[in-house]
Amino acid sequence: MKAAAGLMSGLTLFERLSALDKPDGTNDTEQIWMIIRTFLGIIRVLIFVSIIVIAEMLEEIFIGNLSLAVWSLIVGIPLFVLLSTLIILGNKRFIDKSTKQEKTTVLRPIIKRV
Repeated sequence: MKAAAGLMSGLTLFERLSALDKPDGTNDTEQIWMIIRTFLGIIRVLIFVSIIVIAEMLEEIFIGNLSLAVWSLIVGIPLFVLLSTLIILGNKRFIDKSTKQEKTTVLRPIIKRV
């Protein structure tokens, strides 16, 4: 029963802790990009939430004959798209292609039926 429980849980706690000491194989630019990408993702979520909050709470305030809700959409949506584009382009540039998992899906699994 103990052997079956060990197989079901995968790695033991000691194996997991010892795996933390081994290098993960990423280079410095990938690690720096991961940190920057995290902050860009947090800022993107904050922009999305602030667009909603400003649009709902500040409809009565007008700047340049447009309400602040409209200005939040005019400014917020392009910022959101810009940050999303930066994240996509950064992933393509800084993440090594060899570290990505290879595709294992067969495109045409059944070619001919007998």
